Amino acid sequence: MPAARWRGKSARPRRPATDRPTAAASASIYALAAFFLILGAASLIVGAHDAALAQPTLGVTAAGALLLVGGILLVGAAVSLDHLVRRAAWKNRTRPPCHPTVLVACLVTIVFGAYVLFSGLGTPARQRWVVVAVALVIIGAAALGLVLFGRDVELTLPRVGTAVVLTLLGTAIGTWEFWYQNQYVPAHAGGAVSLKVNLTRAGEQGPFDVVRATVDYQAIGGKSVSAVGSVYSLTGSRIVRCPRSATVTQVQGAFKGALLDPQRIRFMADVLEQPPSVLAAGKFVADGKRLDPNVPADREFVFLVPKHRYQLLRFRAQLFAVPASVPLSDRMRPNYVTFPGDNELYGYWRIDDDSWLHDLLTGRERWLVMRYELVDPNSRASRQPAQVALVSQALHVIARFPNPTWSESPPSRTETQRMFSKGRTINSLELGSASEPFADSELPLESPVE
Repeated sequence: MPAARWRGKSARPRRPATDRPTAAASASIYALAAFFLILGAASLIVGAHDAALAQPTLGVTAAGALLLVGGILLVGAAVSLDHLVRRAAWKNRTRPPCHPTVLVACLVTIVFGAYVLFSGLGTPARQRWVVVAVALVIIGAAALGLVLFGRDVELTLPRVGTAVVLTLLGTAIGTWEFWYQNQYVPAHAGGAVSLKVNLTRAGEQGPFDVVRATVDYQAIGGKSVSAVGSVYSLTGSRIVRCPRSATVTQVQGAFKGALLDPQRIRFMADVLEQPPSVLAAGKFVADGKRLDPNVPADREFVFLVPKHRYQLLRFRAQLFAVPASVPLSDRMRPNYVTFPGDNELYGYWRIDDDSWLHDLLTGRERWLVMRYELVDPNSRASRQPAQVALVSQALHVIARFPNPTWSESPPSRTETQRMFSKGRTINSLELGSASEPFADSELPLESPVE
């Protein structure tokens, strides 16, 4: 008897059949609740991971916090829908109004789905169509929720204010998403850098002329950048006397075609410059060095040049930089490789971005690929063995972002070479992009020879 009394006291009274929802209504509400629960749990997991990263950027931290808030909201909406089906009284099987949390969750989900959609459309990653499909499902499910419960809302000042806040919040999320896409996804990224060089004769040392070269560089445009590639070269040329008239035939040769070296290939009426020899070459900025706006930096070199061998020296420098917001890996330094039959030098630098949200939107593995163009691709040197091929007098460095993937390995040889087969090449040394500044200086040593 006590046991029966205990069961009767704890059991909930069954609702009359007329106060219970129909099977179809229960199924539709439970489907929306399951959708909110799954999406909310995923948001909580991804948001907690991104917010707990050791050294996250401001954008990653903000996105993680927003995902946590959104996940809590969606889980709360799922619980509210469960309460609506199991406990609320449906008078004559008429659905009672839902909790406002459900409507807010639908609005937030639509905003989130819209930005996932635009992010998927804007990325060249292989899973872009999967991201787009998932975004459309998210938007469609949330829209059905609004159709199902939209009549329950009453426009009041607090609710209008809440809608405005949600709109602003969604706009902030979208702005951050587009910023991320512009930082990581473009096939060609660069940062604005100013570059100047100077070449002077400092004296003599035995049978050598002492030559001093300086390189001045700094980031401009108000944003910090990271140097990912730099190259300088010192060349020496013999200048011989060769009186000529400035006829059309003589002058037009300096304007024909895509010139490998516009500065050297020029018309001079009294002298002729013979093909130069590379005397020195190397880097002048450490890979990954951060350059802050309007903070000048410089590098100085001293070279010994044999006397009476060259009449003209030419010093060139070129730099490639990417935005400092790109998290280049400190754990894995660039790995440089060469390919058979290709005399260029390729470098692979992993991007350390551990955000799960970024992984889902654009792919887990992201790389920066650099190429040092040591020979002219159109010359015979590009097909000669590396042991005997002479480097070009106009060295060039360039970088590209390949499409993100889920593979841990760097891009293949075919994909790497295809990335650099388009756009700027070594034949375009008069660079129009401030991300690839090029500068040079000349120094005459002696009078032309007969």
